[in-house]
Amino acid sequence: MKLLSWNCRGVGNPRSVRALRTWCWRERSELVFLMETMVDSKQLERVRGRCGFTEGSCLGSEGNSGGMGLWWRDINVHIFSYSRHHIAAEVRDDNNNPVWVAVGVYGWPETENKHRTWDMMRTIQDECEVPTVFFGDFNEIVSMSEKEGGAMRRESLMDAFKEAIDDCGLHDLGFKGRTFTWQRGTEPGSVIRERLDRFLVSEEWHNLFPRSMVRHFPIYKSDHAPILLNTEAINFQNKEKRRFHFEALWLASEECRGVVESSWNGGGGSSLPVIIARCAEDLSKWAKGNFRAVKKRIKEAEKELSEWQKCVPDATMIEKCNNLCAELDDLHRKEETY
Repeated sequence: MKLLSWNCRGVGNPRSVRALRTWCWRERSELVFLMETMVDSKQLERVRGRCGFTEGSCLGSEGNSGGMGLWWRDINVHIFSYSRHHIAAEVRDDNNNPVWVAVGVYGWPETENKHRTWDMMRTIQDECEVPTVFFGDFNEIVSMSEKEGGAMRRESLMDAFKEAIDDCGLHDLGFKGRTFTWQRGTEPGSVIRERLDRFLVSEEWHNLFPRSMVRHFPIYKSDHAPILLNTEAINFQNKEKRRFHFEALWLASEECRGVVESSWNGGGGSSLPVIIARCAEDLSKWAKGNFRAVKKRIKEAEKELSEWQKCVPDATMIEKCNNLCAELDDLHRKEETY
């Protein structure tokens, strides 16, 4: 199972929707949690449909702030608690019995209200009788090692966050790739980076999914990076060769018919299984050059953007990141057209 969490800072922008849609379809996430959508529930439901989800809760924003969504597919989910700062849901088995609890969190950003986030976590955890995973934007760090630039954080706040994590019996799953999930500032010397987004799990949950791994995407179309939890992380070097699947998308191209006819008519006296296998091979080669090139370049550009965002925020780094974001805008537009 995969769970995607993103403080998107608004999905009213078509480019933000394209990016979200790409991540949802590419990763095939079963659960998606969005914060700060800044749109009403009807518009958020339309975005949900474009991302391939028919089930889920869409909470509208209040004015130009807030808004939240928890979407799912191919799993049995029951939401039992929600507010402007969280959505809690049971993931159930085929017999409708709760197996574990997913809690999406958007922590209070105001210093004087941060204690509400920790109290909310404790209350929810006390009510849960099955393994739990908390995730989202907690709007706080646990140590100064999770911060770069800007003023020092108050130790009392960091200690209070750590105390809440301990009280709930949770531990951080860590991350692969990026160190920071939030970045503010566009000029050299003014950039502040912090790790505000994370996955926190109970020991029982981790025992259910011992191979879980968290990955961060680049910061793009928001000041927060999307984070992805994969409960069945594997060594991709040992991945088997991908099976052939005919994509309905190919039918949108007139060239597809020509590829099939050429492969089929060139079979001569070959048996039907041999002709079909050759047809599949020819279609795969043709599709790779016509469709997959865009998907591949999106992945490459995202990886390159992630690497540049780790660098010292000087003029070169900022210019390169801006150029890569512009390229990703164009690539997402092309992918949507396909």
